[in-house]
Amino acid sequence: MTSNQHPDVSLMGLHINTVLQAILNCILSSLHQAGFEDIRPAHLSIFRNLVPHGLHVSELADRAGIAKASAIYLIDYLEERGYVERVPDAHDGRATLVQFSERGWLTYEVASSATLQLQKEWAELVGSDEMQVFLATLALIANHATAQQTEQNTSRARLRGRRHAGL
Repeated sequence: MTSNQHPDVSLMGLHINTVLQAILNCILSSLHQAGFEDIRPAHLSIFRNLVPHGLHVSELADRAGIAKASAIYLIDYLEERGYVERVPDAHDGRATLVQFSERGWLTYEVASSATLQLQKEWAELVGSDEMQVFLATLALIANHATAQQTEQNTSRARLRGRRHAGL
């Protein structure tokens, strides 16, 4: 085997990325058809990681896997166009949360509808039972990955605290 040949192995990441790109393309197309033509692919990283109660910019950047400066740039763009808003954090008077505005919730509805339609198409392709098993398995793996990530973040925070405490 030469250095540019790879074994014929089914790589999970490749397939997951292909499926994610199909979902994002479907969402973006639906948003544009619904009149939200100023939304670009990069903005979807903010939309898909924003939770209903809002997030701090740094949390949103972490969830999206981008630098805080990049998140601020994208959030500023979306805020200027009325998709998100910054509101005071009720638990920390110095902090702000980013959350969907009314217009942002409209994009959420369009994106959800597009995703459900794509899910129906794929269920027709593989069968309803197979799709239900796939979704249940995907949820199980996602929950496990989230728990692991939370545990890792907690461990890192504890270590940082010790380092600062002079240990």
